[in-house]
Amino acid sequence: MTRGRNYQTQAIVLKYRPMGESDRLITFFSSYFGRITGIARGVRRPGSRLGGSLEPLNLVQVSLSRGRLFETVSESVIIKGFNRIKSDLNRVALALYLAELTDSFADDWSPNQKLYDLVEHTLSALDKEEHSEYLIHFFELRLLKFIGYEPEFGECVECREKLLPATYPFAPDMGGVVCSDCQTDFEYFPMQISLETMKILRYLQRLKDSESLLSGVSLPHQTLEEVSYMLRNYLRFIAERQLKSTSFLDLVTQMPLEGP
Repeated sequence: MTRGRNYQTQAIVLKYRPMGESDRLITFFSSYFGRITGIARGVRRPGSRLGGSLEPLNLVQVSLSRGRLFETVSESVIIKGFNRIKSDLNRVALALYLAELTDSFADDWSPNQKLYDLVEHTLSALDKEEHSEYLIHFFELRLLKFIGYEPEFGECVECREKLLPATYPFAPDMGGVVCSDCQTDFEYFPMQISLETMKILRYLQRLKDSESLLSGVSLPHQTLEEVSYMLRNYLRFIAERQLKSTSFLDLVTQMPLEGP
């Protein structure tokens, strides 16, 4: 889709930051245009007609005007507000992590329909009454695939031999696991992946969509921490920075549940 002087697009609000006394700089992720940055003028003033619709994690129909550096937001209507997510702190933390990952790996003015569909479908799954605790890891693996960094868990990334059931080291710079024969050629591996974790990572890679996570297959809770650690560190290596939302996610995850 070509972009005229004034145009509309469906987009997910990823984040915003204040600009000047009353404006905000909004980051959108659009199916047609990729990542877009636009100025919402006067949005911080009381009674602004744009204010509520431009909150992070909203799916909106937004009207934009082309600008030299940033687009100008002229109108925005909420298509889906994901209210169940916003009423639950744990879901909010997961969704903000999802949004930061998307912002980190999406490109300006470069549409990625598969990634856009993944983000929208994952938010919709997270907004349902029940969702799998492995949902965010399915998202991480699928995102890695769509940006060209899908990790290899089926064979050694050095010699390409099939892996026998065992614990193996994961090499972020090589994009996968290394077999026992090839381990001696390298001095240090920061991560080891157990057999159970390897099985789950392979299973998540084979799934067609996130809805399959609720198909009755029981995934062990005890390996969740190792799966999370491995994927988060790999993503940090690729992004070349620490993801800010992980601190909030860890804080919320570690909070004790309130009693009745």
